[in-house]
Amino acid sequence: MKLNYNPSQKAVDQAFTVRQDRMPCIEQNWHYHPEVELIYFRKSSGTRYVGNSIGNFEEGELYLIGSGLPHLFRNDRDYYLDENSDRMVDLIIIKFLPDFLGEGFDGLYEYKGVRHMLQNANRGLKFSERDVYLVHNILGGLVGATGLPRVIDLLRVLDILAQSQESEILCHDRIIDVYNKDEKDRMSSIIKFLTDNFDKTIKLKEVADIAHMTPNSFCRFFKKRTQKSFSEYLTEIRIRNACQMLIKGEYSISEVCYQSGFNTITNFNRQFKSLKGMTPSEFTKQYQLTSDTVLS
Repeated sequence: MKLNYNPSQKAVDQAFTVRQDRMPCIEQNWHYHPEVELIYFRKSSGTRYVGNSIGNFEEGELYLIGSGLPHLFRNDRDYYLDENSDRMVDLIIIKFLPDFLGEGFDGLYEYKGVRHMLQNANRGLKFSERDVYLVHNILGGLVGATGLPRVIDLLRVLDILAQSQESEILCHDRIIDVYNKDEKDRMSSIIKFLTDNFDKTIKLKEVADIAHMTPNSFCRFFKKRTQKSFSEYLTEIRIRNACQMLIKGEYSISEVCYQSGFNTITNFNRQFKSLKGMTPSEFTKQYQLTSDTVLS
């Protein structure tokens, strides 16, 4: 499977595209495009892969993905394995080229903050709940907006987000500087395999064969491109899945352990604490305490 190149299908007379998608699930491939992408998850949850960053995404979260940055937002398995589920994904996606208003506009002093934010977006940005609150209504209005007010509203959103003091940079490195096209295709095949099979026993040679490399060459390639060893990356995927299962509260810790690809409870507890700073049982208690505080 090759990394998809997905430029937006905007009309020639439009500065950018806006769409609201309602669908059963998101199960797209790792991909990239020349446009900057603002993604608002009104209703959805799952795992995000942005460059070399792995994390969960939740309902109400807002992300800014830079031009050329490989990414994948994939729903929890319940979304696409449960045929009887009536849950629907609801998201707003805005795509625009970095210079969508022209080079002259980009050089204006007043645009300095937005320009800096777009540079940071090349490593992926996640915005805070407060940021989302400030732009929620504007994003909703953009879906049906036309004419000049449409452009003005996008600029309002970008200006508000550029002033954020709470946005989170997702990637340690500017990934588009370390991948060429062939490497992106190779990484896409690897990530697709890992996201489909993380709950099974995965041998290094098995993944190296997918990349058409020897195990030693693959380990060097993977570490250089992700700044993580293959085992570290796979463990992150498994722990992220475990967190989602624990949050749902429908499974015992032992069920979470084995369904996330770990062979022993001892190893699961050790790896979980190493990444999350607490044991699975402590994580569950903390989440339940937080939820009870919010609801009270």
